[in-house]
Amino acid sequence: MALAEGRCPPGMFETGSRDFIGCAPIPGYGGGEAAEEEQSPIEMVWADRWGAYASEEGASGLGVVNGRASKAAAEKDAVLDCREVAKQPEKCSVQLSFYNQCAAYAWGGGHGIAASAVNEKIAIREATRLCDEASGVECLIYHSGCSFQEAVPP
Repeated sequence: MALAEGRCPPGMFETGSRDFIGCAPIPGYGGGEAAEEEQSPIEMVWADRWGAYASEEGASGLGVVNGRASKAAAEKDAVLDCREVAKQPEKCSVQLSFYNQCAAYAWGGGHGIAASAVNEKIAIREATRLCDEASGVECLIYHSGCSFQEAVPP
């Protein structure tokens, strides 16, 4: 049984490239020694994640965020995002905030509508329906996305 390879010491094998040779441990070498302590799994908890849409009144500025830890953080960041692209930044306001769901934003005929639902497909369908009704024209989806819970350390 070979316990070393090439120019490496016992329990190691050669690794690297043509220009650089290194040594790495052989997996399982030294099995007669005391077994390594088992690592306990990292405890995790489920944390809500928020998203928000902010839009510019009477214009096309839109701000969107997902994955924020709080409603306040999501709404603040969506408004800031909207203000970066708006013609009149002071007219940006939150249109929708949501958590652990998906949302979509539809636009048409000068109207923009956001809707949330349990999955992206339903959110798109609902935003399109609401926008079509409000505008009287066929709206198109401008954005969609999800903000689901995340496993985080306690």
